[in-house]
Amino acid sequence: MTGLSLDSPLFPLRHWWLGPSPALPVAPRPARRGRKLPRRFWGTTPDTRTHVVVELYETERSYVESLDFLVKEYMQPLKRSENAGMVDSELVEQIFYQVPAILCHHREFLEDLQQRLENWDFQQKVGDVLLNAFTKRSVIDTYTAFINNWKTAKEAIKSTCQAKPAFARYLEAMAREHKGRLALDSLLIKPVQRIPRYELLIGRLLKHTDPSHTDHSLLLDAQREIHELAVKINCTERESLEAEQQQQTLRDLEALVDGCELVSQGRVFLRHDMVTLASNTGQGGGTRKERVLFLFSDLVVIARTKRNIRKPSAAGSSTSVASGLEGNRYRCSMKAVLDDLEIVKAKDESLRRAMREMEQLSEDVAALTQITELASSLHLPQPQSQQQQQQQLQQQQQQQQQQLEELARDLLSAACRQLAERQNSDSQLSCLDLTVNTSNGVENITVIFTKPDKRASWEETFNEAKTRLALSADRRPSPKFKTSVPIRKTRAGLQFTCAAPTLAGPGCAGAAPAAAGVAGAASGMRDVWVCNSDGYVGQVCVLSLVPEPNVTSCNGVCNARILCVAAIPATPPAPGPSNSSPNLSQSQQVTNSKAGISISVEDTDKAGRNLHLDSSSSSDEFEDDNDSGAAGTAASSGAAPAPNPTPGTADDGLAQPTMWLGTEDGCIHVYSCNDNIRIKRNKVKIQHGAAVHCIMYFDNRVFVSLANGDITVYSRDQAGGWNTSDPYTVAVGSAACPVTRMVPIAGRLWCSCQHTIKVLNTNTLQVEQTVVAADSNRSVTSFVVSGLAVWLSVQNSAVLKLYHASTFEHLGEVNVAPAVTKMLASCDDIIRQHKAACLRVTSLLACKDLLWIGTSAGVILTMPLPHVAPGTSRLTSTPNVSGVPHGHTGHVRFLTVVEASATGTSSAALPQPHHNRHSWKHKGDQAGPGNTNKLLVISGGDGYEDFRTSSVSEVAGKEDSTNHLLMWQV
Repeated sequence: MTGLSLDSPLFPLRHWWLGPSPALPVAPRPARRGRKLPRRFWGTTPDTRTHVVVELYETERSYVESLDFLVKEYMQPLKRSENAGMVDSELVEQIFYQVPAILCHHREFLEDLQQRLENWDFQQKVGDVLLNAFTKRSVIDTYTAFINNWKTAKEAIKSTCQAKPAFARYLEAMAREHKGRLALDSLLIKPVQRIPRYELLIGRLLKHTDPSHTDHSLLLDAQREIHELAVKINCTERESLEAEQQQQTLRDLEALVDGCELVSQGRVFLRHDMVTLASNTGQGGGTRKERVLFLFSDLVVIARTKRNIRKPSAAGSSTSVASGLEGNRYRCSMKAVLDDLEIVKAKDESLRRAMREMEQLSEDVAALTQITELASSLHLPQPQSQQQQQQQLQQQQQQQQQQLEELARDLLSAACRQLAERQNSDSQLSCLDLTVNTSNGVENITVIFTKPDKRASWEETFNEAKTRLALSADRRPSPKFKTSVPIRKTRAGLQFTCAAPTLAGPGCAGAAPAAAGVAGAASGMRDVWVCNSDGYVGQVCVLSLVPEPNVTSCNGVCNARILCVAAIPATPPAPGPSNSSPNLSQSQQVTNSKAGISISVEDTDKAGRNLHLDSSSSSDEFEDDNDSGAAGTAASSGAAPAPNPTPGTADDGLAQPTMWLGTEDGCIHVYSCNDNIRIKRNKVKIQHGAAVHCIMYFDNRVFVSLANGDITVYSRDQAGGWNTSDPYTVAVGSAACPVTRMVPIAGRLWCSCQHTIKVLNTNTLQVEQTVVAADSNRSVTSFVVSGLAVWLSVQNSAVLKLYHASTFEHLGEVNVAPAVTKMLASCDDIIRQHKAACLRVTSLLACKDLLWIGTSAGVILTMPLPHVAPGTSRLTSTPNVSGVPHGHTGHVRFLTVVEASATGTSSAALPQPHHNRHSWKHKGDQAGPGNTNKLLVISGGDGYEDFRTSSVSEVAGKEDSTNHLLMWQV
């Protein structure tokens, strides 16, 4: 039989089915490794049932030996330090993912089978052993995870063999050492093939097991369970293959569409259509451009044809979608996630009515054509008597026939004319109006399809994709806790105040988080600056993410509390004249009170905000899409003294990415992101007359809010650095009602002034709207934006409020107290009651469709962000708020996010993606939908606590006063 060998420890059972040799006496062979079988079975002929059980054991032993060979001869030697140059240890873990766990499961199963065979009789059972082995959740999860990783492991082996010849030689040597001469690929596929083999063996056992046998029902149960496991593995394998095919399609499309990152885990390509984009100029005219519309499961991309490729690539495209587009190259003109897109008007009913009318007209034309032909072919009967009467009757009939023909022709002509008119107006039925939520507000675009049915089909696919995306958001994987980093205090009383990631280098476009609670992370993040203060000293701790998160330095930088920190990008590649005067508006002029300069302010708040698409035609050459910053114009209140920068410090270093620290004594300390803060002093020190509450980079300017209610605006000089000697100041609040938080939302700057939100137009520097967000005795403590949803927290409250970013309407509220109480269930009663009595929200962060909520109880919560459309008037359902198992003993002081590569290292060295002017970011996720890098959410607070356990450890309470940084990968 297959699977048996003379060296088997069950060799004595070989004589059961071969029978004793007539020439040789039956001499049992001792079992190896202490495995003994009953002597009474030696030399006897077993029944078929026993035969199958022995085969099950032998094949299982061979399977375990193969897994053991993978672990001992491949995995463990490759992870040794002497082989570090051959292959990375993390890659070894990826190749042999779950193999040790599978080996552990099957060793236990093999031992159970061995024990049954050592005590074998004809009433012995094996069905219960099979049930016990293959109904464990751990076994199912292990095999599922292995199947999901199997193709990735194969690709890793292939790529590593090509890159590292030493690795390929090692695999060849190990294949020669294997007793079956099996290569690594052949051994790794064994777990995929093993489960169906059990199903076949159990089927044979059932065939030769009497129904009255006690093992029969157990075998039936085992057969059912293993069949379900085999089906699940097959489905997992098929889904893995389909996912790989989808990823290959995305890779092929990404190779054809320049300026657009498309490869992303879980993304599915749905369709592409040739469309025309209509853009209104606002003066009765407009332009139309031929484009390709790509629809994905979470993304819409509009691309223009870049150039024709006369000859296809030598390799050819591996997917049918890419092969259909391979004749052209494309350039991304616009990219937006589905959550930021809405169909303005659903034209389904009007479209169906128009299509129905066109079908009826077509039927009428066909019927009237037939009537006309029949009328002209009529043969009238000829009467045989009364010739005069016959002629009169014939003339009358001919006249009636002519009238019938003329009537039919008239009706046919009218129907044809109506049908032609409907066909000529076909483009109106093919139009689809969309709104796009951008950083500058809601924009409009008009897409014209080739046919009305194409438009209807696309709209149906779009709506289905949005529905699936909303449903999948509730099933997203939970954030993965990475590590906790304690920050030892160099002075008593030091507490976290704020944190922000640094920027990688020149050319980093986009805003960086200005303080805790920003919406996302800019690309190119490197380190994280964490600020501590005790009221007398301001300290900066630098958290490095390379190779693992660790604090590289903690240094005092000033003799005051640090209230805010912001990363400011370098000079854009082609900046506009930031200090030039824009066109004069007839109604608005503002003056800088310090210099007495009249500043012209352009009124950019035009009616009917339409999306102005790129006007260049399809060609081989494309100009870079650079967003020049708005001119630095402002209004001055004259309420505060002018800032006093340190002379001679505004050098060329300000054109590089910098970190701005705002302090309680009114200073802004400016450092270069590339400097070592331990040995380098600040490049610029700017003194203000009031404490610096918030620093925000927006629209190529830096906005600084002061404790006296003013906002000071810094713009770039001609050299690309910052003009720190001549800023503009505008009074938004007052000393009694200062601006404490600023967040850019929908092209405006939202400023919190105690219990109100003031919406500032950054072009005119005028307050356009005031939103009362809380009672007069409670101030707004923090707020974040996600698409058109603005979430804010108020003083001494556990209730979050939701506002519409465009209409400023109050949409709803969410109370987080029940979720916090649930997380504190394992705490001491006194501690739980104390934390619940003074519970409040201390920090907010919107990231990856999740709202992160820090509380005074140390509990960190997450909540799926509901989608807010332009027409949303209220929150239809309350989102589910859930607690994160890891948190702080005391207050959560800040929440921030930094982009890191999948291996845990910083993405500072990664090439920066090109940002198109029509490439809009995902709501609450500045990293963008096409980004394959991981995001690291970081919380800072007092102590560290695992809320999953209620046991009191020996170190409980010892670390409560130590500041901790907690990190999650999302």
